[in-house]
Amino acid sequence: MQIDIAGKVREKKLPNNKVLLPLYEAIVNSIHAIEDLKLEEKGLIEVELVRSNQEEIGYEDLNKLPPIKDFIIKDNGIGFTEENYESFNFAHSSYKYERGGKGIGRITWLRAFDRAIIKSQFKDKEQYLSRNFNFETTRKGIEKESLVVIGDRDGFWSTTIVLRNLKERYRRRCNNNAEDIVFKILEHCFSFFLETNCPVIVIVDGDRRIVVNDYFNTFIEKTVEKRPLVFNKNEFSIDIVKSKNTKSDNKVHLLANKREVVSFSLTEKVPEIPIFFTDVNGEKYSISVYVSGKYLDENVNEERTEIVFDEENNMFLESITFDEFKIKVSEIIRSEFRDELSYFSEKKLTRVKDFVITHPRYRHLLKYKSSEILEISNSSDDSKLEVELFKIQQKLELEVLKETKVEIENIQTKEDSFNDVLHEKILDVGTAKLSEYILHRKQILDLLDLHLKKKDSGYSTEEIIHSLIFPLRKTSDEISLEEHNLWVIDDKLSFHDYLASDKTFKSIERTESISTKETDIIVFNKSHLLSDEKKPYSSIVIVEFKRPMRNDYTDKENPINQINTYVREIINNKALDKDGRPFDIKDKTPIYAYIVCDLTPNMRKFAEDQNFTILPDNDGYFNFNRNYSLYIEIISFDKLIRDSKKRNKVLFEKLNLPTV
Repeated sequence: MQIDIAGKVREKKLPNNKVLLPLYEAIVNSIHAIEDLKLEEKGLIEVELVRSNQEEIGYEDLNKLPPIKDFIIKDNGIGFTEENYESFNFAHSSYKYERGGKGIGRITWLRAFDRAIIKSQFKDKEQYLSRNFNFETTRKGIEKESLVVIGDRDGFWSTTIVLRNLKERYRRRCNNNAEDIVFKILEHCFSFFLETNCPVIVIVDGDRRIVVNDYFNTFIEKTVEKRPLVFNKNEFSIDIVKSKNTKSDNKVHLLANKREVVSFSLTEKVPEIPIFFTDVNGEKYSISVYVSGKYLDENVNEERTEIVFDEENNMFLESITFDEFKIKVSEIIRSEFRDELSYFSEKKLTRVKDFVITHPRYRHLLKYKSSEILEISNSSDDSKLEVELFKIQQKLELEVLKETKVEIENIQTKEDSFNDVLHEKILDVGTAKLSEYILHRKQILDLLDLHLKKKDSGYSTEEIIHSLIFPLRKTSDEISLEEHNLWVIDDKLSFHDYLASDKTFKSIERTESISTKETDIIVFNKSHLLSDEKKPYSSIVIVEFKRPMRNDYTDKENPINQINTYVREIINNKALDKDGRPFDIKDKTPIYAYIVCDLTPNMRKFAEDQNFTILPDNDGYFNFNRNYSLYIEIISFDKLIRDSKKRNKVLFEKLNLPTV
């Protein structure tokens, strides 16, 4: 049977995140070639990185590393003997079966590169031979083949493999940093480096030579701990490494036949693991875990890109699902680092306790969901922490709803009393939401306070004050309840039928007026249930904001006259109900108006000239115009904020929150 190599290359897939797999295949082949030669001294493998020219790729930033286009792998192993060459010519060759060889590793070369160029010299009986050929994406695969006798071994190297011209889709994703490639080789070939006869592997990048083994000895070798794992009759070996690399790992690497196939983050099952631990000498380290075993060897796919675990609910005793496997490995890590993890768990709870001081809606989670809080990753910033706490809170609220439903059904059928524990949980969940809302009020009042103070550029504009209370040029149909702060003026204003902010009368849906005059805020309040059904609104409210400390109103700009003008516009033009039907506003519909400003001498003069009554605290005025059924109140900014703070202070004290 013949194999169409081009068809085989098309058939085999190479994920973008496995771009270095062809390099690993070549390195492992070199390791095997050196093992087969049975050298007395250590073998040597050299990997040269060949980069694109700056001119060729058009880099503007000369500090950037040019991308890698070729890898040149050299070794002093046994070479392409007749036996090795024959195996190379057969896809799915079983020649290296005992070593876990799938017989198709070289196919990945052609998935990622245009071709591979092989030059090999070896000894056959008493003479040296040189075998050269290209491996290309053709039907035959082997091209430009030659075999010649040479008088003697030419140079140090036995075999040179050039992986030529990395394809663009993979070139874009290939790590260009030589040191990063070193650590990737360490991860993939970890088990080989543990062996005393491991060849010396050198990365050559221009004038720089990096000995991979030295990195292994420096960052890894002295800190390897071996632990056994028996799971569903399957035996595994676990190597736990305290990696001193400056880049954190904290991963579990699954090996098949000594080679990494896949990895997963330890934080999936041990979320309290920090980015770095610190040892007794103050040195930082992360954890790398390498797992090997017959089960992994037997269940790796042909491409070495996946371990095929069993499906869920498999009834066989020896079956293993990936999730079960992760849990078992994580249990060993938890046991091995029990003290360290306990410290970081306490640290995380302390952080959450500090966080909920300013985010009180999550405080009750410490009481009901502390175990789930511990599952939040230690690497989460405040933003991610809040997202995770929000998810836990949603889960708790759903649990409370379900428990309440069951409890009510029990009471109806068994006449039991309501569960005290559940009752407490319901109160805690509700209180947490209220706490967050009250704290939000505090922040708004603090912002208002800030904007009332004079800055280098002067006082804040009335538009800024207005937008803190209600968004400009919006109606109540366009925003949610949480997006406005009408409670600063009066809590009852939140429960209205329709509100328009900074809109002309002409654009307001509740009046037939065609005037282009605009109020800051106009509110049409819902009619009371017991009121006359023909009267759609219980009242209308107008709010006007003025720039802090303004003292230059002209008679034409008199805010009281402004209010009267707006009221006449409403009264003289029929109002419309929510269905667009007109009705007479003059028929005893009360109108309330609030002028929110600073009581400058100019403003006090207007109030007193129009016979307004001063409030007992001297921080405002009021008046009632019987002709319009109009009540006007002039409120100073100081009074507005002071009264709002008083209302909130009671709630803060009840909820045991920081007082305003």
